[in-house]
Amino acid sequence: MTAVPCNRRLFSTTPVAQTKTIRAHRLPGELIPPYPYGERQLYKQSNRGLYGSARIRYGNIVAGRGNKTRTFWRPNVHVKIFHVAALGARIKTRLTLRVLKSIRREGGLENYLLKSKPARIKELGPGGWNMRWLLMQSQAIQRRFNDERIALGLEPKEVEDRDDLIRFALDWATPGALSLRSKDTLEALRTAFHGGLVLGNEDLESIEDVEELSDEDEASLLQQLEEADAEGDSEAETQAEQKQPQL
Repeated sequence: MTAVPCNRRLFSTTPVAQTKTIRAHRLPGELIPPYPYGERQLYKQSNRGLYGSARIRYGNIVAGRGNKTRTFWRPNVHVKIFHVAALGARIKTRLTLRVLKSIRREGGLENYLLKSKPARIKELGPGGWNMRWLLMQSQAIQRRFNDERIALGLEPKEVEDRDDLIRFALDWATPGALSLRSKDTLEALRTAFHGGLVLGNEDLESIEDVEELSDEDEASLLQQLEEADAEGDSEAETQAEQKQPQL
């Protein structure tokens, strides 16, 4: 008698690996060194995400007969989730389309945050600065920096175990109550700061219910941005040629 193959799926008790999805704007800023360029006073929403140099632009819409209507244009802002291997977590943040393009060009969020040129630090803003600091606490990034020092002929630094600090920051930036381990870390931090450390809920714009930008929409929007940039470059070249004196 031929055995009939069973199509039923076997039951497994192996737990699925869990990955935290943190909200970048909820990272505990009190633990992080101050952003060297200070909080942005214009378009303060840009302090909470990766907005680059984007700001609200103001201008006029001119009708056919020369009538002007005052208006403004907001930056093209979306919500995206990035997996950060060095932290073992996913980061959910607001960002502009141009910053997303830069992240793809750099090869990922880690490379974008860790670039140390002054222009990039200024572009990060307070929100990106906080993510950069947290990333630099991981042992993987410390070893990466040591490899760069050795390549430059410099002495490597000792790799420090800051996993408890990272875990606390990730736990704090995740909706819900703190774990017991994070509570112990918080008490140790308060003791180290002689009771001067106060962490509270900041009045920040919620992104809990905002839909993430899909990969398909991202590809389409980046293509539109490429076309718009190419068109702008073409117009700039045409205007430059027209301004050249005729010999």
